[in-house]
Amino acid sequence: MHLSLDDLMARPAAFRRDLMNTLPGPRGVHLIGTRGHRGTENLAVFSSVVHVGASPPLLGFILRPLTVPRHTYHHLKATGWFTLNTLHPHILDPAHQTSANYPIGESEFAATGLTPTYSDRCKAPYVEESAVRIGLTFEEEYPVRANGTLFIIGRVQEIIVPDRVVAETGHVDHLALETLTVGGLDTYYRATDPIRKDYARAKPKS
Repeated sequence: MHLSLDDLMARPAAFRRDLMNTLPGPRGVHLIGTRGHRGTENLAVFSSVVHVGASPPLLGFILRPLTVPRHTYHHLKATGWFTLNTLHPHILDPAHQTSANYPIGESEFAATGLTPTYSDRCKAPYVEESAVRIGLTFEEEYPVRANGTLFIIGRVQEIIVPDRVVAETGHVDHLALETLTVGGLDTYYRATDPIRKDYARAKPKS
C-alpha cells in the first residue's frame, strides 16, 4: 500500500482514524484521574502520554479539541491536579469502558467499578487497582494550531510503584507488572521479551 496525502484524505473518516492511530505502533496507555471543584471524580483512558523531562520531572499528553466539554481538562484546570495510572489485564475491561461518553455529573469510577484512592499529597484520585500511580500538578498547555488539540504538561509530585519492580538504575520492570500498551483506540498488547541495550555512545575514530 502506498498512500499519498490526497489518497488518505479520500478514504472514509473511520479508516483514517484507525490507520493514523495504529500506524505509529503500540504505545503507553494510562487512566487519567481528576476531581472537579464540586468533588466529582473523573477517569478517562489516554494513549498519548509522553516523557517531557526528568529535571524537573515532567510528563505530557494530548487532549482533543475543546469543541465539547472535556471533563479531564476542566477538572485539572479547576484544581491543578491529575493522576496517571497504568493499565493491566485484570482491569482492562473497566479501563477501556472509561472511554465512553458519560454525563459530566457521573463518575467513571462508579460507572466502571474501579476504585478511587487518595494520598495525603495528591488532590486527584488514583486508581487503586493500578500498579503504577503518578500524581501531577498542571504546569503548562500549548495549543496545536494544526488541529485544535492541546498539549498538556504536568509536573510530577509523587510516584507510587512497587519496590520490587524498580531496579537500582531506576528502570521500571513493566513486564513483571504486566503493564499493557495500546495500538489505536481499541487494541491492547502485553509487553513481552524486552531487549535492553547499553547506553549508546559515539565510538572514537581509530
